[in-house]
Amino acid sequence: MQGDVSWGVDLRRDKRLERGALRRYLGAVGLTLLVFLLAAKSTNLPVTLLRWYWTSHGVEITATMAQLVNMASYTASLLLPLLFFVAARRDQGHRPLFPLSRPRKGTLLPGMGVCLGVCTLSNYLSSWIAMLIQRNFPETLPAYRADIPTQGAPMVLGIISAAVLPAVLEELLFRGAILQGARGFGDRFAVFVSAVAFALCHTTVPQLLPALLAGLLFGYFTILSGSLWMTVVIHCCYNLMAAAVELAGTIGGPEAQLRTSAGFAAVSFIWCGLAVLWIIRRDWPELDRYQGPLTLVERLQGMACNVPLLVAAATLCWVTWSPVLGGGGGR
Repeated sequence: MQGDVSWGVDLRRDKRLERGALRRYLGAVGLTLLVFLLAAKSTNLPVTLLRWYWTSHGVEITATMAQLVNMASYTASLLLPLLFFVAARRDQGHRPLFPLSRPRKGTLLPGMGVCLGVCTLSNYLSSWIAMLIQRNFPETLPAYRADIPTQGAPMVLGIISAAVLPAVLEELLFRGAILQGARGFGDRFAVFVSAVAFALCHTTVPQLLPALLAGLLFGYFTILSGSLWMTVVIHCCYNLMAAAVELAGTIGGPEAQLRTSAGFAAVSFIWCGLAVLWIIRRDWPELDRYQGPLTLVERLQGMACNVPLLVAAATLCWVTWSPVLGGGGGR
């Protein structure tokens, strides 16, 4: 009887300690998301001031200069929240936030096939959602198109800015710091938290669901491969495909863009199908199960009751949905 009482006391103590650790982690995530939003909104100011300074002093702003300034602005918008999270969690946990070892053998090609196939399909879904919103709420969403020059150094810098930088910096933040920081609370929970954060930070309605799906897949394969290089490569390849489609449209017109897009989609879907068959026929590893004292419901309740995380989620949702909700009715 006394042993049962002691076990119950130990369980309550373990739960209290685990809840405290979870609260601190989720609070750091929430504050990091707010820093991300603040950095993304404020980095345009120094860019504008720099352009004004050059113009007022008669300096010609070349395409190369413009690309370099945009790259610096984007880098700052992701480095600031990344450094903030690392500083906030520097004394928490022993797991490395940035696992950069070689991916486990046999995971890269199947993972790339699955991710590219699903991301390509979700991109079509995103385009369909954007079309519906524009049809029913005209002029409520900004039309985004990658501004990539078509020749010389500006084109190279534009491709780096559109494809390489996002792959590296976003993976360091979301599949590195945020995902790895949550793995002590269960791998599945960590994948879910990092995917939700990744989706919220895209701040456009058409990209919410595609970003969530991509975040779930990227998190899953990061853990299975044991390396961030896995999803950095996959993310970069997908961005390069999107940049190639944009360049094809700029250089060759809508027909060339459609052919390029269809070609990439066909390759992605075939690769995805073959990868799924390969995974099904083999003893594919699974994510580690959570061995801590909190149930899944208790961990999700921790998310739902964490004030900094709720404030960050509400703010990002407002930024995402306000163009649509404030854009008036349909036609």
